[in-house]
Amino acid sequence: MYIFKPISDVSVLSEMFAGDANGGYIGYEGDEIIGKCSLFVDGHTVTVKTIEFDKDKPDIGEGLMRAALNFGANRNAYYAYCSCENATDIMKLMGFEENDGVFSGDIPTLLGGSCGCCRHNI
Repeated sequence: MYIFKPISDVSVLSEMFAGDANGGYIGYEGDEIIGKCSLFVDGHTVTVKTIEFDKDKPDIGEGLMRAALNFGANRNAYYAYCSCENATDIMKLMGFEENDGVFSGDIPTLLGGSCGCCRHNI
């Protein structure tokens, strides 16, 4: 079972991720770290800054992305941005729209229950 835990200590955030981040998650399978992501919430937007996961396990990347979007939504963010090249397939599956290498979308739609495969067949 995968567990995604928030990083609440600002000093740990700055130690783990270079640059500005005011939120982050670490993914675990048992006691093993299997991924992590950093994000920045600013007003009504959340930007996923980094996301690290094994490409052979895209469900970990999706879980981290969903955790990051939920974090933003719980802090009044409505819109999400991400330009992490390693998560392109996940963002397309979740319904992000691409514009010049930056993926974006409204959080309620991105966290919606329809899978990306179904959404593309509409």
